[in-house]
Parts: sequence; structure tokens; C-alpha cells
Amino acid sequence: MHDTMKTTLATLMSLALLPTAATAYPVVAPHAGTVTATTYYSSGTFHGAVDIASGTTCGLWIVTVPVKGSLSWNVTIRTTSKVCHGNGSGNQNEVKHTFANGYTFRMWHFIYDAALSKDKTCDRCGIGLEGGTGGVTGPHTHMQYDKSGTNSTSWYSGTVKGEYLESGDVIGNVG
Repeated sequence: MHDTMKTTLATLMSLALLPTAATAYPVVAPHAGTVTATTYYSSGTFHGAVDIASGTTCGLWIVTVPVKGSLSWNVTIRTTSKVCHGNGSGNQNEVKHTFANGYTFRMWHFIYDAALSKDKTCDRCGIGLEGGTGGVTGPHTHMQYDKSGTNSTSWYSGTVKGEYLESGDVIGNVG
């Protein structure tokens, strides 16, 4: 009986040491629109993110956090005016979540909205309005997944430039 108990405990301990599978969180379109950029810009310059533009009037669409799951989101507001066509690189409004694996999911360029643009824990909540804060030429939403300044492109491998997405269509997975 003692040997059986030791074997059982040893087996349980070895299971505790096995790495657990990471949770995958689906990323969905934060609003309806066309994918305007992915891994590379039209110029050939590396981009490493997904950009979606509705093609409508700036500030019309509510932008929701794109990662499904009740996650905490940190919001950084760098402008409170309605910015649709850029206000300088580094001046983009940002919402981000950092995962246990050290990667951060970021979304940029939305317009500040007093009721929406604040730190929160939510699943697909509104964060602002589609805009063009930062170094942009027009309103869109930029989504990237990075670690230590290096963007990962594997999370959106099936999404292509020119594709039209409805709000909630799956883009990829992170986490």
C-alpha cells in the first residue's frame, strides 16, 4: 500500500510540473470595415499589425476592444479633441492588455469619448470612436500584438489586405 501511495503521489507531482496550455483569446473586428494593412504597408515597409478602416465619417463607429474574454484594459489618452487625420507620431490614443506570456495587445487611433475611454475590465466593451489620432493619414483602427518592441504577425495569419470584416468577425487569436 505504501508503494502504491508513493507512486500515486509521484505521478500527481509530475503532472503538476507539466506546462499548461496557454489560453487562446479570439480577436475580432472592433467595428465593420476593410483591412487596409497587415504585415507590410503598400510601400513594402514592415507594419506587423492589422488596420481596419470603415471608410465612413470619422467618429461615427464605436470601437470595441477586439479581444474576447473578460480582460483588464489600460487606456492612455493623449488627445481629447476629435482627430481624424493625424496629430503627430506618438500622439495616438491607446488601449492595451498585457498577457501572462509577456505579450501586449494594443489598439490605437480611436477618438476619446468621455463615457467610454477609461480603464476597465470587460468583454467587447466600447472604448472610443473610430478616429485618426497619432501619425496617420485617415481614420482607422490599428491592432498589434507585441513583446519587447517586436510585433508578432502569426496571430492574424488568415486575414488579408482588402478583406471586408463585419464587427465581430474573427481576425485571429492571441494569448
